[in-house]
Amino acid sequence: MAFKVAARVILELGAELISSDSIALYELVKNSVDAGSERVSVEIQVVLKKSRFLQLIEDVSEGMAVKKVRRTLLSSFEPAAPATAKQKFKDFMLSAGDDPEDFRQALCDAYRDHNWIKIQDFGHGMTKEELEENFLLIGTRSRRREKIDEFGNFVDPGRTVLGDKGVGRLSAMRLGDWMTVITSRSGELYQNILEIDWNRFSHESVDMIEDVDIHPRKGKRKKRRLDQGTTIFIRDLRADWDTIIFSRMIEEQFKRIIDPFPSSRSVAGWRDPNDLFCLCFNGKRSYVPEVPTWLLEQAHAVVTARYEVLDGRTPRLRGDINYKLRGTEKQFEQSEAELISLTNTVADRNIRTSRKTLRKLGPFSVQFYWYNRRLLKEVEGIGKRREIVEKVNSWAGGLMVFRDFFRINPYGGQDDDWLELDKKALAAGGYKVNRSQIIGQVSLSSHNLHLIEQTNREGLVDNEYKQALTSILLHIIITEFRSFIDEVDKERRVSDEITTDNLEQQIEEATSTIDKIILQLIREVPGQKKSLRKLRRLAFNLGQVVEQAKTMAKEYEDDRSKFVYLAGIGLMVEFILHEIGRTVTRVLDVLSSVDMSQFDEGASSALQILQGQLVTLGKRVDTLDPISTSRRQVKQSFNVGDVVHQVISGRSQQFARHGIEVIINLPKRPYKIKAVRGMFLQILENLFENSVYWLNIESHRRRRFEPQIKVTVDLGASEIIFCDNGPGIAAERAEKIFEPFVTSKPPGQGKGLGLYISREMAKYHDWNLSLSLDELNEDERSSTFVLEMS
Repeated sequence: MAFKVAARVILELGAELISSDSIALYELVKNSVDAGSERVSVEIQVVLKKSRFLQLIEDVSEGMAVKKVRRTLLSSFEPAAPATAKQKFKDFMLSAGDDPEDFRQALCDAYRDHNWIKIQDFGHGMTKEELEENFLLIGTRSRRREKIDEFGNFVDPGRTVLGDKGVGRLSAMRLGDWMTVITSRSGELYQNILEIDWNRFSHESVDMIEDVDIHPRKGKRKKRRLDQGTTIFIRDLRADWDTIIFSRMIEEQFKRIIDPFPSSRSVAGWRDPNDLFCLCFNGKRSYVPEVPTWLLEQAHAVVTARYEVLDGRTPRLRGDINYKLRGTEKQFEQSEAELISLTNTVADRNIRTSRKTLRKLGPFSVQFYWYNRRLLKEVEGIGKRREIVEKVNSWAGGLMVFRDFFRINPYGGQDDDWLELDKKALAAGGYKVNRSQIIGQVSLSSHNLHLIEQTNREGLVDNEYKQALTSILLHIIITEFRSFIDEVDKERRVSDEITTDNLEQQIEEATSTIDKIILQLIREVPGQKKSLRKLRRLAFNLGQVVEQAKTMAKEYEDDRSKFVYLAGIGLMVEFILHEIGRTVTRVLDVLSSVDMSQFDEGASSALQILQGQLVTLGKRVDTLDPISTSRRQVKQSFNVGDVVHQVISGRSQQFARHGIEVIINLPKRPYKIKAVRGMFLQILENLFENSVYWLNIESHRRRRFEPQIKVTVDLGASEIIFCDNGPGIAAERAEKIFEPFVTSKPPGQGKGLGLYISREMAKYHDWNLSLSLDELNEDERSSTFVLEMS
């Protein structure tokens, strides 16, 4: 037995699913674009507002004299309505009788006839058969089939095709209760007409959908046989339209309906929105504004980025940051392995799935302009600072999303924070990047097949592709852009700050000058000798304050080193707990298989496995003791090779799980050093942890990949060379990776402290930890670290 569909379901797919009148109009306009029309006209005529109409109907129903209602009606017309329309409405109502029911019906007829929305295009139009087979088929995939082949791959239709779900036409019922479609193909002699009374699909209806008969009919003979296109009339308007509401809709919604950035449209050869749209209310045309070029020129930073899949296999992200305020620039790039890492936000999710998602995501570009609102100022010939701020406010909102230059609502609107930028800015504290500072766009196309719009047109379906897109955008805005401007601003502040030594010198000079002035005043004003001497003592104390500040600065440096130790312990404990949890789980699995009532050969074997697991657990716990707080600064002599073997032994099962081969090259004789054993161990642990993470990603990225880690202890050079055959690190990031909180791992899987702590521990011993650029892989990246201990 198949599903049965009630007629009122149409109401829920149309009027109740579409959130606003502007979205409803937008859906009908997109249908015209899909029909290949070079121009779309949207005209609204309102002689009598809906609210006034309902009040007049109520007055008649409550027994008010028809003559009085008629007088009220004739003074209630919209002032800006066309004079001819008002006269026809007036004449019709004057000819109506004084019978309340007749007058009421006449008022309803006049409201329907003289208030309407008209959407007209000059596209290919529809035949009578197409009206029946396509227009009346809810959920038709005719548009989708134009851009996707039978195997689900993108096919270039040679034109803009926006439709996908086959329900956009139902948005007409949000605008009014009656719709008339007049359409024809070039070459037809007659127009084709379809009329729909949406009231037949109301909640009060008990009909099944197949019981509501709707059939196209033949219309008037065309003046010219070659004419084509579609005109939709919507009557019995539901909304309270007037000039202010229409203007606000254009200013707040329609100005974002098409990519408003002139530069991006010109590159792609796309039309100006006012060449495509003709928007009129009561005969007066309104124009769709675009982002003013002068406003974009006032931006304090500009960011552009491009995501693409090279040869259909290798994802890559490249971008540029121009921090105009500081006169600095930066380029960034993310390889496939790094993209897999930052988009694989779900712990333990199959990395192959992330790779597949990235390869099928499709190309897109990002461009946004950032404003430090406190530094906005008057622009000559444009306006005062307040006006500039208001203009930024009118366009800001974060990243708007466009597909083939048409917007996906509501992303990047003034009330939408789809990337949670405000939340992240608040969490970061201080003056950080938020929506109100950004005017920007994400440009998608029909190639992004898996970024699917929701049926209610409120954003994208929340799937793995949308999650990947969101992760990449946040990486651009937060990790690349915000960290860069924070770093540049910090450097600027440091260069501008006064050092304690300079401050001491300046205060000494100032104190000397003040002392001379006070002595002179004591001689000239003997009566104030006591107060002036007190003032002299206060001035002298300034020098002592400077000495205290220098002492505090030194103590701060000491505390900073303690922070390094404590942070290292925290990371180590986190890893150990993870391993303990994994091991205990395995032990419990083994114990559950043992029948404790019998100690036969099987039980004995199980206990042996248990013993092996506990040995592994003991090795992991043993590593905690050398780095404990009480022993962290105690230097002792030990053999480097012994510690290397200890770390590798403790990770043996991890290496086995991931199929990682570990090669150790040790000198023939022991290499002994005097150092804090726990710190040395921590450096090695961090290097191994990073290698395992990236080798795991590389194993899923490349077929027949054989992960390998090589540790070489060079006695002659007094250094340890640590390398793997993973994706490596770009040369331009060789120093950046040692800064705190810099990571290419997703949230929850990396804090960006491991390499920073490792280098700080190396500095404590007067060693140096660096990324070697002597040998690069085929992608011009390095995965070799050198710990110099000379």
